[in-house]
Amino acid sequence: MSKLSIITINLNNRAGLEPTIHSVVTQSFRAFELLVIDGGSTDGSVELIRQYENHLAYWVSERDGGIYAAMNKGIRVATGEYCLFLNSGDWLAGPQVLEQVFARQPRADIVAGDIYFYDTSRQAIRWLVPSPDELTARTLLMGTLPHQATLIRRSLFDRIGLYDETLKIASDWLFFLDALLVHGCSYQHHPAPVAYFSMDGISCDPRTESLPRREQLAILRQRYPRFLPDYERLEALEKEQVRWLQSREYSVYRFLDALGLIRLGVWCRRVQHRLQRTLSQA
Repeated sequence: MSKLSIITINLNNRAGLEPTIHSVVTQSFRAFELLVIDGGSTDGSVELIRQYENHLAYWVSERDGGIYAAMNKGIRVATGEYCLFLNSGDWLAGPQVLEQVFARQPRADIVAGDIYFYDTSRQAIRWLVPSPDELTARTLLMGTLPHQATLIRRSLFDRIGLYDETLKIASDWLFFLDALLVHGCSYQHHPAPVAYFSMDGISCDPRTESLPRREQLAILRQRYPRFLPDYERLEALEKEQVRWLQSREYSVYRFLDALGLIRLGVWCRRVQHRLQRTLSQA
């Protein structure tokens, strides 16, 4: 049994798939298996997968029902103690990352590391987003854990169930919510960057900007209505944040960031911390 099953899903993203696989196969830690689930790509992805076939424990290329259907396909064949979902276009943050994670002997059901948001248009790290030291319902109302940097005990999917394939973008959020609120799963923060998240995906696409909120709100109405007041309060606070981002002050910060005099991500985290403090006092 491997310590870790790395599940990579891909659809017509050969350019993103190569750095993803390369970041895995060059790891100094070797007690893992790499599973690639391709959705029937026609852009040369399959040929690339075949080039790395000797490094793969399993791969398949066939049409499927979408992101979470592909993830579930990987879960079903995974044999590792933990699962890590590193989708094509994302990559591990250095060849010693997994060795460093497992050197801490993780025992929690869910182990989340920090993540770099990578702006591909600027070819630069946009900001470093730390995972929380403690996982609470408030944490999940403010966002979710980064699946690219989060180890999930494989047995949890037997206890809780697989990802809900009817959802487009919030199924991993729902899984973490169920794990915390219903199943009382344990959590641990690995206080270091684990992966780079490419900002090319669906979660950063302006065309699907409102989708996470719509799906999360529908889930709360159906399953966790007691959290609706807090959630609605959060939405009001985030509208306040948008007003800040459209303010003259923010324009000045962007100018200073462009000159290299400040790091805009630091300022954004300060805004987020202010929102968190306000929510905790609500």
